[in-house]
Amino acid sequence: MIFRAKYILPNSRQIIENGAVAIHGSEIVDVGRYSALRRTGAGPIRDLGEATILPGLVNSHTHLELTNHGAFVERTPQLTEWLLQIVSNQQSDKAWVDRAIQSGVQMSLAGGTTTVGDIHGFGQSVQTLKDAPIRKVLFFETTGFSPERSRMGVRRIDSHIETAPKPDSILTYGVSPHAPYSSADTLYRHCCELAFSRELPFCTHLSETESEIEFLAAGTGVFADLLEALQISMEDWRPPNRTPVQHMKALGVLEMRPLLAHCNYLTDEDIRTLADSGASVVFCPRSHHYFYHTNHPLLRLFAAGVNVAIGTDSLASNWSLSMLDELRFLGKAWECLPPETLLNMATINGGRGLRLNQVGKLEKGWQADFIAIELPNSGQPVMAQIFDESACNLLTVVGGRVCYDAQAA
Repeated sequence: MIFRAKYILPNSRQIIENGAVAIHGSEIVDVGRYSALRRTGAGPIRDLGEATILPGLVNSHTHLELTNHGAFVERTPQLTEWLLQIVSNQQSDKAWVDRAIQSGVQMSLAGGTTTVGDIHGFGQSVQTLKDAPIRKVLFFETTGFSPERSRMGVRRIDSHIETAPKPDSILTYGVSPHAPYSSADTLYRHCCELAFSRELPFCTHLSETESEIEFLAAGTGVFADLLEALQISMEDWRPPNRTPVQHMKALGVLEMRPLLAHCNYLTDEDIRTLADSGASVVFCPRSHHYFYHTNHPLLRLFAAGVNVAIGTDSLASNWSLSMLDELRFLGKAWECLPPETLLNMATINGGRGLRLNQVGKLEKGWQADFIAIELPNSGQPVMAQIFDESACNLLTVVGGRVCYDAQAA
């Protein structure tokens, strides 16, 4: 089949006018001028008119199971207060979580996302995610800070991995100990061993707040208060007196080339360590704003050569799951970032961080994951028009399958 549009953006550096993408099954078989591709007889033609076809957007960090939590959570600058709201409103009803996931998937597809890095703690709904028509790296999340809870966390993630449905062409599994303030060193090491032995991607939340830094340095502050409020013992724990990044290095986590969510507060040494390790960072711009953070070390990470991707986080700390919305917000907040950089963060960088080698650009042999954006015809360069407020997503294709069609919505 051939998809034709006014412009094709195979990647952030190339624009093909009056272009087309030819696909067969789940793969791209050709990208180029429409006049050339139509002569190949590659099947039916879908003409998208005054639109731009570009690689599908990669939401590298989200929590689809929290899609319905936005109705119960009040905005607060204090992460621990937010976490207590999440815990108190946590649902154990499978049908409720299934609906949240299904709704989140549809929102994501409509907003231009073809791939998600989804943090999943509710193991009973894995089949719902498997059945969803979106490419996903499903990171099984586990927690356990005290020795007893850490052992429970080990059993939990082992069970998730052992009983999970078989992965497929659009489903990959990964592991995710939640964060250094909720997961013991033994749990992190176990997850490293699990990821290494099964060749699974590894993700964790890291250096999200200054309070996390205080907790690992001295064992004090709001995270100590949170553990006490949840009746989780700190008796057998001693603070490592290291930054979160250096703590991950000491535990062997950085050897996994992990995907690190947030990294809002980093020292220059931390950034050099991340660059040397090959770890990737997921910046969640609107979640960063939701918690009133400022001065994310984004530019310093870029300068050091760290791979930086973009995520939405969940609707419990964001206003939508649209990656187009996320990119527009980031472009306004960081006017120094050229559109090409924004697109890379939401495509090829995300694919690299999730270890998906054929996701993030339109190229022969790569996965047929792409979207079509209707342009506002504002006279701006094509790349700038994509991020215009009036530009909208017309079509989302995942693995050669049309998963969202604005004309049919």
